Amino acid sequence: MKQGTKSLLDMNSTIYSRDKINLSDVDYNIEAGKGYLEGTSKFKPVKVELNVSNAKTDQVHYWINEITNQYADFVVTNVKADPNKISFDIGSPSMEDLTAEDIEFRMKEYLDMNVPPFEVKELKVQ
Repeated sequence: MKQGTKSLLDMNSTIYSRDKINLSDVDYNIEAGKGYLEGTSKFKPVKVELNVSNAKTDQVHYWINEITNQYADFVVTNVKADPNKISFDIGSPSMEDLTAEDIEFRMKEYLDMNVPPFEVKELKVQ
């Protein structure tokens, strides 16, 4: 490799490097969606669980926040993360007929398009 050229892995670690963040104390795209749960749109979110390995809280924050950037119609709330499991609620106030199968399709698509900074062992959508 030429000197000064970064490998893809080096670039990913640079993109995902952040200071440690407590997910419950941060108001970003994810937490900002909580208002939809109580508003006039009243939609029922779907639970997503990822069994993972080596997940770092700061990287999880960035990766999940990016879901709401790529899928602007989604609202993500109740994010919980530890090194082995990530869970959150996701839905769309503008698409009442959205099913768990639709969410699962989009989550698999998102995992394919955005290589996560952790190993995904299993995806569950309920």
